[in-house]
Amino acid sequence: MSTRVAGAAMMLFLLSNFLVVHTNKAGDHSDAFDMVMRGASIQEAYAHQQKCGLPFFAEVKNNWDKLSALQQQEFQEQFSRPETDTYTVSSSGFFRIHYDTSGTHAPDLTDNGGNGIPDYIDSAAVAFDKSYNYHINILGYESPEEYGSVDPVTNDTIRYDVYVQNLMSGIYGETRWFGDRINDEEERVPRYRTYILVHNSYAGFPSPGIKGLQVTAAHEFHHAIQIGSYGNWLELDSQNSRFFYEITSTWLEDVVYPEINDYLYYLPVIFTNTVYNFPFYHSVGLHMYARAIWGHMMERRYDRDIMRTKWEYIRNMHPLEAINKALRDQGSTLEQELAEFNLWKFYTGTRARPDKYFIDGVEYPMLQEKSNMTHISETMFRGVDESTQTLHFHSIMTQEQEKVYFIVSNVDKAVNTENNFYELTIVSQPRANAIELGNDLWYRFEANNRSTWKVIPLYTGTPVVDERVTMYPNPFRTGQASSLTFVLDTDDDVRLSIFSSDMRLVYQDYIERSQAFGRTVYRWDGRDDRDRQVASGVYVYVLEYDDTVTKGKVTIIRE
Repeated sequence: MSTRVAGAAMMLFLLSNFLVVHTNKAGDHSDAFDMVMRGASIQEAYAHQQKCGLPFFAEVKNNWDKLSALQQQEFQEQFSRPETDTYTVSSSGFFRIHYDTSGTHAPDLTDNGGNGIPDYIDSAAVAFDKSYNYHINILGYESPEEYGSVDPVTNDTIRYDVYVQNLMSGIYGETRWFGDRINDEEERVPRYRTYILVHNSYAGFPSPGIKGLQVTAAHEFHHAIQIGSYGNWLELDSQNSRFFYEITSTWLEDVVYPEINDYLYYLPVIFTNTVYNFPFYHSVGLHMYARAIWGHMMERRYDRDIMRTKWEYIRNMHPLEAINKALRDQGSTLEQELAEFNLWKFYTGTRARPDKYFIDGVEYPMLQEKSNMTHISETMFRGVDESTQTLHFHSIMTQEQEKVYFIVSNVDKAVNTENNFYELTIVSQPRANAIELGNDLWYRFEANNRSTWKVIPLYTGTPVVDERVTMYPNPFRTGQASSLTFVLDTDDDVRLSIFSSDMRLVYQDYIERSQAFGRTVYRWDGRDDRDRQVASGVYVYVLEYDDTVTKGKVTIIRE
């Protein structure tokens, strides 16, 4: 049963007591805080805040002296701890879920469970207990200090407070820190006690209802762990550090609740533009949440523990340094992984290869070329970066109607380096310092600082230098590609057999062979033994050549 709280004394945040040590460039603030700087009210600003309220909360705290007296008063009222009618304690005993039984902040009060507690509040308690168990007992993160222990003065258990509120439109939840730092001042990064706010309905959200509540519990509890157990860089370097706080929390939503996939809704901001000049540490807008796929790449290339290791290093070093240190432990570097990250972003949508890259990549949007030019004898691309850690995506169409892609990555891990420029030239004759692609193509790359750039050429979705057997595209959309192509290390005849999902043979013959980019490719036009376009579905292919048999699956979408 819930316990009523009568007249609890709640302390207002004293936001002006926090040191600001980082000066932001113009345009570094979120749209919401930029509105505040132009005199907007908190309601107007919050209407432009998205997903998680923590970044905006940190901006306000770190820029308190820039606000007018009236704005300061308004924000103090907004950021005071909520007062509610009642609360219930979760089954684990760790969380105290506060809520109202009437008014605008009250959740749906339906009590089908008959225990005197609204089902929505029961669901919140279960979601937070699950998040705690997954983070602490399965993934090995450290629990926020103090909570769960017994107060030596009152002999009461110190519980973690979660408040159910009617939050501003678009805000899933918010983690706030308060009080004095709880670690030794000799430690580089302060840690604080926190509490969490979650929405009272999630109606109209991308993940509505209980699903929204569940991913928010996973997301915000990780923020509580970050600030309470590892370090609050948000106070020291808000603009260039909060990116990793949101990357990890959003990734862990999908680890704790893999069936919900809320992170998919944010991916278009890093895929469907034609200019990708936001650095990895960029901390404005939805980019922070979309980069949750960094966690998915890390998990697959290494394991989940590497993300926790980064947080262990964050205790003593900036997030970018911590990421690099954890990668160096694995024999890699941040520069190498930034280029790899851009390569992984290529293999999405119809180019997805879940066998090697993102498992859910077929559901992701696709990168759009900044430029796509028909190559005759010489093609040149030029680019200028206003920041580091960026992606430039170009392609050419050869006279043989084959596409070649170029993923150009600025892998400088420095923050706020400007005026980076490059020149990529593709030619049909050998030139000095040019790299051979094959099939009478070479490319040359020049930049003001060549060591901070990496160029990856790809041939219709297949790395030019990749020596493995490769098939593309998969899925094979008949309206977008004329044939299914296999790249093999053989000049022998190749027999292809295509079986339907019920293992009925629909095609078997030796397939067309041709040369492209110095390699032998084999193509099948998607038609069966009777020259009819095969139906949409999943098919099994078998390749026989050089006493070798290769098997695999391909999805065909008839358009």
